[in-house]
Amino acid sequence: MSVLLKSAKALTVLSLGFLSTQVLAQDFCNATHSGTKEDVSNTAPTGDADGEGTIGTIGDYSYEEWNKTGTGKATFYSDGSFSCSFENIDDYLCRSGILYGDNSGVNYKTVGHLYADFSLSNYTNKSGVSYAYIGVYGWTQSPLIEWYIVDSWGSQGRPTWCGTLVKTVTIDGAEYDIYKDDISEARGTIEGIKTFTQYWSIRKKARKCGTIDITAHFEAWEAAGLKMGSSLYEAKILGEAGQYPENHNANGSFDFNYAKVYADGSGAPRSSASTTPSSSAATTLPSVGAFPGMVEFEDFQEKSGEFTNGGSFLGDIEPGDWAEYTVDVAYTGTYNVELSAARQDDDGREVSVTLSIDGKSVGTISDILTDDWDSYKSFKGVTSSISAGTHTLRVTFTDGYVNVDKIVFTEKEVDKSSKYEPSTDALAKTRFVLKDNELQVFDMQGRNLGKLGVSAGMSLEETLFAKFHRPGVYLVKQGSQLTKVRVIR
Repeated sequence: MSVLLKSAKALTVLSLGFLSTQVLAQDFCNATHSGTKEDVSNTAPTGDADGEGTIGTIGDYSYEEWNKTGTGKATFYSDGSFSCSFENIDDYLCRSGILYGDNSGVNYKTVGHLYADFSLSNYTNKSGVSYAYIGVYGWTQSPLIEWYIVDSWGSQGRPTWCGTLVKTVTIDGAEYDIYKDDISEARGTIEGIKTFTQYWSIRKKARKCGTIDITAHFEAWEAAGLKMGSSLYEAKILGEAGQYPENHNANGSFDFNYAKVYADGSGAPRSSASTTPSSSAATTLPSVGAFPGMVEFEDFQEKSGEFTNGGSFLGDIEPGDWAEYTVDVAYTGTYNVELSAARQDDDGREVSVTLSIDGKSVGTISDILTDDWDSYKSFKGVTSSISAGTHTLRVTFTDGYVNVDKIVFTEKEVDKSSKYEPSTDALAKTRFVLKDNELQVFDMQGRNLGKLGVSAGMSLEETLFAKFHRPGVYLVKQGSQLTKVRVIR
Protein backbone atom coordinates (compact mmCIF):
# COMPACT_ATOMS: atom_id res chain seq x y z
CA MET A 1 0.00 0.00 0.00
CA SER A 2 1.08 3.59 -0.52
CA VAL A 3 2.71 5.20 2.47
CA LEU A 4 3.18 8.82 3.50
CA LEU A 5 5.25 9.13 6.68
CA LYS A 6 3.57 12.15 8.23
CA SER A 7 5.06 11.65 11.68
CA ALA A 8 8.20 9.56 11.49
CA LYS A 9 9.94 9.24 14.85
CA ALA A 10 13.34 8.63 13.28
CA LEU A 11 14.19 9.52 9.71
CA THR A 12 17.61 8.52 8.40
CA VAL A 13 18.15 8.13 4.65
CA LEU A 14 20.84 5.67 3.60
CA SER A 15 21.73 6.29 -0.03
CA LEU A 16 23.73 3.34 -1.33
CA GLY A 17 25.12 3.34 -4.85
CA PHE A 18 25.24 -0.28 -4.11
CA LEU A 19 25.12 -2.33 -1.00
CA SER A 20 28.33 -3.94 0.12
CA THR A 21 27.89 -7.59 -0.76
CA GLN A 22 27.29 -9.95 2.13
CA VAL A 23 28.70 -13.45 2.45
CA LEU A 24 25.61 -15.61 2.06
CA ALA A 25 24.96 -18.82 3.95
CA GLN A 26 23.78 -21.59 1.68
CA ASP A 27 21.37 -22.80 4.34
CA PHE A 28 19.78 -19.40 5.03
CA CYS A 29 16.31 -20.95 5.26
CA ASN A 30 17.36 -22.20 8.71
CA ALA A 31 19.18 -19.03 9.77
CA THR A 32 18.62 -17.21 13.06
CA HIS A 33 18.65 -13.48 13.82
CA SER A 34 22.13 -12.15 14.55
CA GLY A 35 24.02 -8.92 15.13
CA THR A 36 22.94 -5.78 16.90
CA LYS A 37 19.26 -4.90 16.96
CA GLU A 38 16.91 -1.94 17.16
CA ASP A 39 13.34 -2.00 18.51
CA VAL A 40 10.76 0.42 17.11
CA SER A 41 7.06 0.92 17.76
CA ASN A 42 4.34 3.26 16.56
CA THR A 43 0.74 3.96 17.58
CA ALA A 44 -1.59 5.65 15.11
CA PRO A 45 -4.99 6.96 16.25
CA THR A 46 -8.09 6.03 14.30
CA GLY A 47 -8.74 8.62 11.63
CA ASP A 48 -5.05 9.37 10.98
CA ALA A 49 -5.05 8.70 7.24
CA ASP A 50 -1.26 9.05 6.98
CA GLY A 51 -0.50 6.57 9.76
CA GLU A 52 2.59 6.53 11.94
CA GLY A 53 6.00 5.13 11.00
CA THR A 54 9.72 4.93 11.61
CA ILE A 55 12.52 4.85 9.04
CA GLY A 56 16.08 4.13 10.12
CA THR A 57 19.30 2.28 9.38
CA ILE A 58 21.15 -0.56 11.04
CA GLY A 59 24.34 -2.03 9.65
CA ASP A 60 24.20 -1.86 5.85
CA TYR A 61 20.40 -1.91 5.78
CA SER A 62 17.60 0.61 5.76
CA TYR A 63 14.39 -0.33 7.53
CA GLU A 64 10.83 0.95 7.83
CA GLU A 65 7.90 0.15 10.11
CA TRP A 66 4.48 1.77 9.55
CA ASN A 67 0.89 1.27 10.61
CA LYS A 68 -2.46 2.83 9.87
CA THR A 69 -4.47 2.89 13.13
CA GLY A 70 -3.52 0.65 16.03
CA THR A 71 -0.02 -0.28 17.20
CA GLY A 72 2.93 -1.74 15.32
CA LYS A 73 6.17 -3.09 16.77
CA ALA A 74 9.32 -4.37 15.06
CA THR A 75 12.86 -5.48 15.79
CA PHE A 76 15.45 -4.95 13.05
CA TYR A 77 18.87 -6.66 13.11
CA SER A 78 22.18 -5.60 11.58
CA ASP A 79 22.27 -8.81 9.51
CA GLY A 80 19.16 -7.57 7.64
CA SER A 81 16.64 -9.88 9.34
CA PHE A 82 13.62 -8.55 11.21
CA SER A 83 10.46 -9.48 13.11
CA CYS A 84 7.31 -7.44 13.55
CA SER A 85 3.80 -7.54 15.02
CA PHE A 86 0.64 -5.46 14.80
CA GLU A 87 -2.56 -4.90 16.78
CA ASN A 88 -5.84 -3.27 15.77
CA ILE A 89 -4.54 -1.91 12.46
CA ASP A 90 -6.09 -1.22 9.06
CA ASP A 91 -2.80 -1.60 7.17
CA TYR A 92 0.65 -2.53 8.40
CA LEU A 93 4.08 -2.95 6.85
CA CYS A 94 7.64 -3.65 7.90
CA ARG A 95 10.55 -3.93 5.50
CA SER A 96 14.34 -4.00 5.29
CA GLY A 97 16.79 -3.60 2.43
CA ILE A 98 18.36 -0.84 0.30
CA LEU A 99 17.21 2.77 0.36
CA TYR A 100 18.78 4.71 -2.54
CA GLY A 101 16.96 7.92 -1.65
CA ASP A 102 14.76 10.57 -3.23
CA ASN A 103 15.50 11.14 -6.94
CA SER A 104 18.67 9.08 -6.52
CA GLY A 105 19.54 8.97 -10.21
CA VAL A 106 20.33 5.27 -9.69
CA ASN A 107 18.94 3.23 -12.59
CA TYR A 108 18.31 -0.48 -12.22
CA LYS A 109 20.19 -1.13 -15.47
CA THR A 110 23.42 0.34 -14.09
CA VAL A 111 23.29 -0.45 -10.37
CA GLY A 112 24.16 -4.12 -10.91
CA HIS A 113 21.97 -7.19 -10.79
CA LEU A 114 19.62 -7.01 -7.78
CA TYR A 115 18.66 -10.05 -5.70
CA ALA A 116 16.79 -10.69 -2.46
CA ASP A 117 17.37 -13.74 -0.26
CA PHE A 118 14.56 -14.18 2.25
CA SER A 119 13.26 -16.70 4.74
CA LEU A 120 9.96 -16.25 6.56
CA SER A 121 10.10 -18.49 9.61
CA ASN A 122 6.64 -17.47 10.79
CA TYR A 123 3.61 -15.46 9.70
CA THR A 124 0.63 -15.44 12.06
CA ASN A 125 -2.81 -14.09 11.20
CA LYS A 126 -4.34 -13.78 14.64
CA SER A 127 -7.55 -12.08 13.52
CA GLY A 128 -9.08 -9.61 11.09
CA VAL A 129 -6.46 -9.86 8.30
CA SER A 130 -7.91 -10.03 4.78
CA TYR A 131 -4.71 -9.59 2.73
CA ALA A 132 -0.98 -10.12 3.17
CA TYR A 133 2.02 -9.56 0.88
CA ILE A 134 5.38 -11.25 1.50
CA GLY A 135 8.19 -10.54 -0.95
CA VAL A 136 10.09 -7.50 -2.23
CA TYR A 137 8.82 -3.92 -2.51
CA GLY A 138 9.95 -0.52 -3.71
CA TRP A 139 9.40 2.65 -5.71
CA THR A 140 10.95 4.23 -8.76
CA GLN A 141 10.70 7.88 -9.73
CA SER A 142 10.41 9.57 -13.13
CA PRO A 143 7.84 8.13 -13.55
CA LEU A 144 6.51 7.35 -10.08
CA ILE A 145 5.97 3.57 -9.83
CA GLU A 146 5.16 1.53 -6.73
CA TRP A 147 6.18 -2.09 -7.30
CA TYR A 148 5.65 -5.43 -5.59
CA ILE A 149 7.13 -8.91 -6.11
CA VAL A 150 4.91 -11.19 -4.02
CA ASP A 151 6.18 -14.69 -3.20
CA SER A 152 3.75 -15.59 -0.40
CA TRP A 153 0.48 -14.36 1.11
CA GLY A 154 -0.58 -16.49 4.06
CA SER A 155 -3.99 -18.02 4.67
CA GLN A 156 -5.88 -15.09 3.14
CA GLY A 157 -5.27 -16.44 -0.34
CA ARG A 158 -3.28 -15.41 -3.38
CA PRO A 159 -3.83 -11.75 -4.39
CA THR A 160 -5.90 -11.39 -7.56
CA TRP A 161 -7.15 -7.81 -7.12
CA CYS A 162 -4.02 -5.97 -8.23
CA GLY A 163 -5.29 -4.32 -11.41
CA THR A 164 -5.14 -5.65 -14.97
CA LEU A 165 -3.40 -8.93 -15.72
CA VAL A 166 -0.72 -8.16 -18.33
CA LYS A 167 0.94 -11.56 -18.87
CA THR A 168 2.38 -14.62 -17.15
CA VAL A 169 6.16 -15.10 -17.09
CA THR A 170 8.58 -17.69 -15.73
CA ILE A 171 11.33 -16.39 -13.44
CA ASP A 172 13.58 -18.50 -11.19
CA GLY A 173 11.78 -21.59 -12.45
CA ALA A 174 8.36 -20.38 -11.23
CA GLU A 175 5.39 -18.73 -12.91
CA TYR A 176 4.43 -15.18 -11.94
CA ASP A 177 1.40 -13.17 -13.06
CA ILE A 178 2.24 -9.57 -13.94
CA TYR A 179 -0.39 -6.92 -13.12
CA LYS A 180 -0.60 -3.19 -13.74
CA ASP A 181 -2.83 -0.88 -11.69
CA ASP A 182 -3.24 2.82 -12.46
CA ILE A 183 -4.13 4.53 -9.16
CA SER A 184 -6.31 7.41 -10.31
CA GLU A 185 -7.30 8.57 -6.81
CA ALA A 186 -4.56 10.65 -5.19
CA ARG A 187 -2.95 8.83 -2.26
CA GLY A 188 0.06 9.16 -0.01
CA THR A 189 3.31 8.39 -1.83
CA ILE A 190 7.03 9.05 -1.40
CA GLU A 191 6.38 12.31 -3.31
CA GLY A 192 3.32 13.38 -1.34
CA ILE A 193 -0.39 13.04 -2.18
CA LYS A 194 -0.70 12.21 -5.88
CA THR A 195 -1.71 9.59 -8.44
CA PHE A 196 0.74 6.89 -9.53
CA THR A 197 1.03 3.43 -11.08
CA GLN A 198 1.60 0.02 -9.49
CA TYR A 199 3.39 -2.99 -11.02
CA TRP A 200 2.94 -6.43 -9.49
CA SER A 201 4.58 -9.83 -9.99
CA ILE A 202 2.64 -12.46 -8.04
CA ARG A 203 4.00 -15.99 -7.77
CA LYS A 204 1.50 -18.70 -8.65
CA LYS A 205 2.78 -21.02 -5.91
CA ALA A 206 3.67 -19.52 -2.55
CA ARG A 207 7.05 -20.14 -0.92
CA LYS A 208 8.47 -19.04 2.42
CA CYS A 209 12.17 -19.13 1.55
CA GLY A 210 14.26 -18.53 -1.55
CA THR A 211 16.12 -16.08 -3.78
CA ILE A 212 14.14 -13.48 -5.73
CA ASP A 213 15.85 -12.20 -8.88
CA ILE A 214 14.62 -8.60 -8.65
CA THR A 215 16.28 -7.44 -11.86
CA ALA A 216 14.67 -10.30 -13.80
CA HIS A 217 11.26 -8.95 -12.76
CA PHE A 218 12.21 -5.41 -13.79
CA GLU A 219 13.27 -6.77 -17.18
CA ALA A 220 10.05 -8.79 -17.51
CA TRP A 221 7.93 -5.73 -16.74
CA GLU A 222 9.70 -3.63 -19.34
CA ALA A 223 9.47 -6.47 -21.90
CA ALA A 224 5.71 -6.41 -21.26
CA GLY A 225 5.60 -2.67 -21.99
CA LEU A 226 5.63 -1.48 -18.36
CA LYS A 227 8.20 1.31 -18.22
CA MET A 228 10.34 1.54 -15.08
CA GLY A 229 11.29 4.87 -13.55
CA SER A 230 14.78 6.22 -14.21
CA SER A 231 15.59 6.50 -10.45
CA LEU A 232 15.36 3.66 -7.94
CA TYR A 233 14.10 4.87 -4.57
CA GLU A 234 14.34 1.58 -2.66
CA ALA A 235 14.31 -2.22 -2.84
CA LYS A 236 13.29 -3.96 0.40
CA ILE A 237 12.07 -7.31 1.66
CA LEU A 238 8.51 -6.76 2.81
CA GLY A 239 5.89 -8.09 5.17
CA GLU A 240 2.57 -6.27 4.77
CA ALA A 241 -0.91 -7.09 6.06
CA GLY A 242 -4.24 -5.34 6.40
CA GLN A 243 -7.98 -5.56 6.04
CA TYR A 244 -10.69 -4.44 3.67
CA PRO A 245 -13.13 -3.03 4.53
CA GLU A 246 -11.22 -1.28 7.29
CA ASN A 247 -12.53 -2.04 10.79
CA HIS A 248 -9.38 -1.14 12.82
CA ASN A 249 -8.97 -4.64 14.25
CA ALA A 250 -6.40 -6.67 12.26
CA ASN A 251 -3.81 -8.49 14.40
CA GLY A 252 -0.80 -10.64 13.50
CA SER A 253 2.99 -10.94 13.13
CA PHE A 254 5.83 -11.67 10.70
CA ASP A 255 9.26 -13.13 11.45
CA PHE A 256 11.90 -12.95 8.72
CA ASN A 257 14.79 -15.02 10.09
CA TYR A 258 16.84 -14.10 7.00
CA ALA A 259 16.55 -11.03 4.76
CA LYS A 260 19.22 -9.61 2.46
CA VAL A 261 18.89 -7.39 -0.61
CA TYR A 262 22.12 -6.98 -2.55
CA ALA A 263 23.52 -5.90 -5.91
CA ASP A 264 25.98 -7.85 -8.01
CA GLY A 265 28.09 -5.02 -9.39
CA SER A 266 29.24 -7.09 -12.33
CA GLY A 267 25.80 -6.83 -13.87
CA ALA A 268 25.62 -10.61 -14.32
CA PRO A 269 23.95 -13.01 -14.28
CA ARG A 270 21.16 -11.53 -16.32
CA SER A 271 17.59 -12.82 -16.46
CA SER A 272 17.09 -16.34 -15.19
CA ALA A 273 15.03 -16.99 -18.30
CA SER A 274 18.25 -17.58 -20.22
CA THR A 275 18.51 -20.43 -22.66
CA THR A 276 18.60 -23.94 -21.21
CA PRO A 277 20.59 -26.57 -23.10
CA SER A 278 18.22 -28.93 -24.90
CA SER A 279 20.28 -32.09 -24.63
CA SER A 280 19.99 -34.44 -21.66
CA ALA A 281 21.78 -34.01 -18.36
CA ALA A 282 23.63 -37.27 -18.90
CA THR A 283 25.42 -35.97 -21.97
CA THR A 284 25.81 -32.24 -21.29
CA LEU A 285 26.36 -31.86 -17.57
CA PRO A 286 29.18 -33.11 -15.31
CA SER A 287 28.49 -35.60 -12.55
CA VAL A 288 27.13 -34.31 -9.26
CA GLY A 289 27.13 -37.64 -7.44
CA ALA A 290 28.53 -41.16 -7.38
CA PHE A 291 27.71 -44.79 -6.49
CA PRO A 292 29.16 -45.44 -3.95
CA GLY A 293 28.88 -41.89 -2.67
CA MET A 294 26.38 -39.13 -2.00
CA VAL A 295 24.00 -36.92 -3.97
CA GLU A 296 22.95 -33.59 -2.44
CA PHE A 297 19.37 -32.92 -3.50
CA GLU A 298 19.92 -29.17 -4.00
CA ASP A 299 22.43 -29.94 -6.81
CA PHE A 300 19.67 -31.05 -9.21
CA GLN A 301 20.30 -30.44 -12.91
CA GLU A 302 16.81 -30.94 -14.28
CA LYS A 303 13.46 -30.91 -12.49
CA SER A 304 9.71 -30.99 -12.75
CA GLY A 305 7.63 -28.89 -10.38
CA GLU A 306 8.12 -25.67 -8.43
CA PHE A 307 9.58 -27.07 -5.25
CA THR A 308 11.76 -24.86 -3.06
CA ASN A 309 15.56 -25.13 -3.19
CA GLY A 310 16.57 -24.21 0.35
CA GLY A 311 20.30 -24.30 -0.39
CA SER A 312 20.82 -27.51 1.60
CA PHE A 313 17.46 -29.25 1.07
CA LEU A 314 14.40 -29.37 -1.19
CA GLY A 315 10.94 -28.56 0.18
CA ASP A 316 7.38 -27.65 -0.88
CA ILE A 317 7.39 -30.83 -2.98
CA GLU A 318 4.11 -31.90 -4.57
CA PRO A 319 3.10 -35.39 -5.75
CA GLY A 320 4.84 -36.39 -8.97
CA ASP A 321 7.62 -33.77 -8.80
CA TRP A 322 11.05 -35.09 -9.74
CA ALA A 323 14.70 -34.05 -9.82
CA GLU A 324 17.54 -35.40 -11.99
CA TYR A 325 21.27 -35.80 -11.34
CA THR A 326 24.20 -37.03 -13.42
CA VAL A 327 26.00 -39.75 -11.45
CA ASP A 328 29.07 -41.95 -11.92
CA VAL A 329 28.44 -45.59 -10.97
CA ALA A 330 31.76 -47.22 -10.07
CA TYR A 331 30.80 -50.92 -10.33
CA THR A 332 28.03 -52.96 -11.90
CA GLY A 333 25.77 -54.33 -9.18
CA THR A 334 23.27 -53.44 -6.49
CA TYR A 335 23.54 -50.60 -3.95
CA ASN A 336 22.16 -49.84 -0.52
CA VAL A 337 20.31 -46.52 -0.42
CA GLU A 338 19.93 -44.21 2.59
CA LEU A 339 17.66 -41.19 2.19
CA SER A 340 17.68 -38.25 4.62
CA ALA A 341 14.15 -36.83 4.71
CA ALA A 342 11.55 -35.14 6.92
CA ARG A 343 7.77 -35.27 6.77
CA GLN A 344 5.12 -34.25 9.30
CA ASP A 345 1.60 -35.63 9.07
CA ASP A 346 -0.82 -35.42 12.00
CA ASP A 347 -2.73 -38.40 10.59
CA GLY A 348 0.41 -40.56 10.40
CA ARG A 349 0.33 -40.97 6.61
CA GLU A 350 3.59 -42.09 5.02
CA VAL A 351 5.00 -41.27 1.56
CA SER A 352 7.44 -42.93 -0.82
CA VAL A 353 10.19 -41.92 -3.25
CA THR A 354 11.13 -43.86 -6.40
CA LEU A 355 14.54 -44.02 -8.10
CA SER A 356 15.22 -44.59 -11.80
CA ILE A 357 18.40 -44.81 -13.86
CA ASP A 358 18.19 -43.62 -17.47
CA GLY A 359 14.41 -44.00 -17.33
CA LYS A 360 14.34 -47.49 -15.78
CA SER A 361 13.02 -47.97 -12.24
CA VAL A 362 15.70 -49.33 -9.87
CA GLY A 363 14.10 -48.99 -6.45
CA THR A 364 11.64 -47.41 -4.03
CA ILE A 365 12.07 -45.94 -0.56
CA SER A 366 8.85 -46.17 1.42
CA ASP A 367 7.32 -45.40 4.83
CA ILE A 368 8.73 -41.86 5.05
CA LEU A 369 7.37 -40.06 8.12
CA THR A 370 9.04 -38.08 10.94
CA ASP A 371 8.00 -35.98 13.93
CA ASP A 372 8.04 -32.64 12.10
CA TRP A 373 9.21 -30.90 8.91
CA ASP A 374 12.66 -30.16 10.36
CA SER A 375 13.21 -33.57 11.97
CA TYR A 376 15.32 -35.45 9.42
CA LYS A 377 15.73 -39.22 9.66
CA SER A 378 17.30 -41.91 7.47
CA PHE A 379 15.10 -44.19 5.33
CA LYS A 380 16.67 -47.20 3.63
CA GLY A 381 16.23 -49.19 0.44
CA VAL A 382 18.14 -51.32 -2.07
CA THR A 383 18.50 -50.81 -5.84
CA SER A 384 18.22 -53.43 -8.52
CA SER A 385 21.37 -54.03 -10.61
CA ILE A 386 22.91 -50.92 -12.22
CA SER A 387 25.67 -51.04 -14.82
CA ALA A 388 28.95 -49.21 -14.27
CA GLY A 389 29.23 -45.88 -16.08
CA THR A 390 27.78 -42.37 -16.15
CA HIS A 391 23.99 -42.29 -15.85
CA THR A 392 21.04 -40.00 -15.19
CA LEU A 393 19.48 -40.61 -11.78
CA ARG A 394 15.89 -39.43 -11.45
CA VAL A 395 14.32 -39.17 -8.00
CA THR A 396 10.52 -39.01 -8.24
CA PHE A 397 8.60 -37.83 -5.20
CA THR A 398 5.69 -40.14 -5.86
CA ASP A 399 3.44 -38.89 -3.06
CA GLY A 400 5.08 -35.47 -2.61
CA TYR A 401 4.86 -33.48 0.64
CA VAL A 402 8.32 -34.29 1.94
CA ASN A 403 11.56 -32.39 2.65
CA VAL A 404 14.75 -34.09 1.42
CA ASP A 405 18.40 -33.38 2.24
CA LYS A 406 20.65 -36.01 0.65
CA ILE A 407 20.82 -39.58 -0.55
CA VAL A 408 23.78 -41.93 0.10
CA PHE A 409 24.67 -45.04 -1.93
CA THR A 410 26.88 -47.83 -0.56
CA GLU A 411 27.91 -51.11 -2.16
CA LYS A 412 25.73 -54.18 -1.60
CA GLU A 413 26.66 -56.77 -4.24
CA VAL A 414 28.96 -55.40 -6.95
CA ASP A 415 31.42 -56.76 -9.52
CA LYS A 416 34.78 -55.21 -8.66
CA SER A 417 36.18 -56.27 -12.05
CA SER A 418 33.77 -53.87 -13.78
CA LYS A 419 35.28 -50.71 -12.31
CA TYR A 420 34.40 -47.54 -14.23
CA GLU A 421 36.94 -44.71 -14.30
CA PRO A 422 35.31 -41.40 -15.34
CA SER A 423 37.55 -39.03 -17.23
CA THR A 424 39.36 -36.56 -15.00
CA ASP A 425 38.61 -32.94 -15.76
CA ALA A 426 41.35 -30.75 -14.29
CA LEU A 427 39.65 -27.50 -15.26
CA ALA A 428 38.56 -26.59 -11.72
CA LYS A 429 41.84 -27.66 -10.10
CA THR A 430 44.14 -25.50 -12.20
CA ARG A 431 45.21 -21.98 -11.31
CA PHE A 432 44.56 -20.27 -14.61
CA VAL A 433 46.72 -17.97 -16.63
CA LEU A 434 43.93 -17.03 -19.05
CA LYS A 435 43.86 -13.26 -19.26
CA ASP A 436 42.77 -13.25 -22.88
CA ASN A 437 40.39 -16.22 -22.65
CA GLU A 438 36.78 -16.42 -21.56
CA LEU A 439 34.93 -19.29 -19.90
CA GLN A 440 31.19 -19.87 -20.18
CA VAL A 441 29.34 -20.13 -16.85
CA PHE A 442 26.01 -21.86 -16.18
CA ASP A 443 23.97 -22.52 -13.07
CA MET A 444 23.03 -26.05 -12.05
CA GLN A 445 19.84 -25.88 -14.11
CA GLY A 446 21.87 -25.14 -17.24
CA ARG A 447 20.92 -21.44 -17.42
CA ASN A 448 23.60 -19.31 -19.07
CA LEU A 449 25.05 -16.82 -16.56
CA GLY A 450 27.51 -15.23 -18.98
CA LYS A 451 31.24 -15.25 -19.69
CA LEU A 452 34.11 -15.23 -17.24
CA GLY A 453 37.68 -14.02 -17.68
CA VAL A 454 40.27 -15.48 -15.30
CA SER A 455 43.22 -13.31 -14.27
CA ALA A 456 46.73 -14.69 -13.94
CA GLY A 457 47.32 -16.49 -10.68
CA MET A 458 43.66 -16.63 -9.60
CA SER A 459 41.85 -19.89 -9.02
CA LEU A 460 38.54 -20.54 -10.69
CA GLU A 461 36.76 -20.53 -7.35
CA GLU A 462 38.21 -17.11 -6.48
CA THR A 463 37.24 -15.72 -9.87
CA LEU A 464 33.67 -17.03 -9.69
CA PHE A 465 33.15 -15.48 -6.28
CA ALA A 466 34.71 -12.18 -7.36
CA LYS A 467 32.33 -11.95 -10.32
CA PHE A 468 29.06 -13.28 -8.93
CA HIS A 469 29.57 -12.57 -5.20
CA ARG A 470 27.60 -15.69 -4.34
CA PRO A 471 28.58 -19.09 -2.99
CA GLY A 472 27.02 -22.09 -4.66
CA VAL A 473 27.56 -24.60 -7.44
CA TYR A 474 28.46 -23.41 -10.95
CA LEU A 475 29.06 -25.19 -14.25
CA VAL A 476 32.06 -23.85 -16.17
CA LYS A 477 32.71 -24.66 -19.83
CA GLN A 478 35.88 -24.15 -21.86
CA GLY A 479 35.83 -25.62 -25.34
CA SER A 480 34.47 -29.14 -24.98
CA GLN A 481 35.30 -29.33 -21.26
CA LEU A 482 32.52 -28.81 -18.71
CA THR A 483 33.00 -29.10 -14.97
CA LYS A 484 31.17 -28.44 -11.73
CA VAL A 485 32.73 -25.95 -9.30
CA ARG A 486 31.47 -25.40 -5.76
CA VAL A 487 32.24 -21.96 -4.34
CA ILE A 488 32.20 -21.69 -0.53
CA ARG A 489 32.80 -18.47 1.37
